[in-house]
Amino acid sequence: MTLPKVTYLTPSSNGQVPLNDLTRQIPMRLTRCGTGPTPGPVLTYGQYFEGITDVISKDDFALIVEATGKQLTEDITASDIEEILIYAEKHGSDYHPGRIEVMVGGVCATFVMNVAVTSRGEARLCREFEVLEHLNSKYDFPFLPRTYFQGEALLPSMLMFLADWFHGYHEFHLSMDENGSRKLVLWDTEKNPRHLSRSQAWQIYHQAARILVLYYDIETFEQIFPWHHAAGDFVVKAQEKSLDVKLVTARQYAPMLERSEGVSVHEALLFFLLNLSIRMRLDRLDGVGAIAWADDDCVDATLEGFMEGLRIKQVKGFIDEGFVNSFLQYGQSIAKEDLSYRFHALINACDQAAPDIPVIKEHLERHVSKFHLVLQDLRDS
Repeated sequence: MTLPKVTYLTPSSNGQVPLNDLTRQIPMRLTRCGTGPTPGPVLTYGQYFEGITDVISKDDFALIVEATGKQLTEDITASDIEEILIYAEKHGSDYHPGRIEVMVGGVCATFVMNVAVTSRGEARLCREFEVLEHLNSKYDFPFLPRTYFQGEALLPSMLMFLADWFHGYHEFHLSMDENGSRKLVLWDTEKNPRHLSRSQAWQIYHQAARILVLYYDIETFEQIFPWHHAAGDFVVKAQEKSLDVKLVTARQYAPMLERSEGVSVHEALLFFLLNLSIRMRLDRLDGVGAIAWADDDCVDATLEGFMEGLRIKQVKGFIDEGFVNSFLQYGQSIAKEDLSYRFHALINACDQAAPDIPVIKEHLERHVSKFHLVLQDLRDS
């Protein structure tokens, strides 16, 4: 049997370049850019790539062969694979994702290998793998990556799992333009970063809100949370006349409120929407800078996306016929002062040391007014 060639590539000022004897010895950054050094393990690029290769090459590459066959929807063997390219992509506080391209007959299957090297990162990685598997079996929606397998490299210890890479999708972040206005910028690494139009920004927030409500469980109150634009959790493919958003991670899936406390289905969903409307507006400038707050258009887009998601859930039978209208009536019956009370209770229940909190509090009253206004104008249609 002919086993595939494996090639390693690392980021440089000239793009991705092949690993060499010098870069093989360079320690990888194990924190987000700008957060400074932290105590813990040292991992070189050579160790990182070799650890991933140890996992995917077991049993003559059986696991990556199976994953490739599933993604390409065809039966293949290890001999059919011409080359496997592994790219070191980015570094977060917990994960160090690598992109894996598997070349088969001129076609490329693309995956992400999420890698954790700290005890905290490994615990979160195991939980996320379970959450993604659960959600992909519970819902037939195409917005989360499909998972394939978990693996572990021992020297040094690296826990990892393989999932789909959303090819052609990129992060987006709020940024200041030359006139001092906040605009969304698409981090398109192929065509260079570019500003998105107001309508494109509206579509992104709309689709992101729709995705989150689609995965919200009306009965158990379970939801995907936490998520954050600053972490690049949502990605977008922006073409000339279309735009598509996906969610690359689901760290937890749990209720914000407990049914046992006597909270109604409508009230729990309302708190989900309140939190969604705030979190959708938060980002960091250029992904790593100061906390940023999106313009009021974001509220319109979020609530419209929320309503569209509810309607889809109703059509698919996840919620009873007439639920959308009954929830809308419930929300619109609440006075602005009572909405404000709920917003403040929500924020007061958060970690007050979180860097988002001062920004949220600064904008909260205006946000409540905008939210109330948009909610009153929503229609079940």
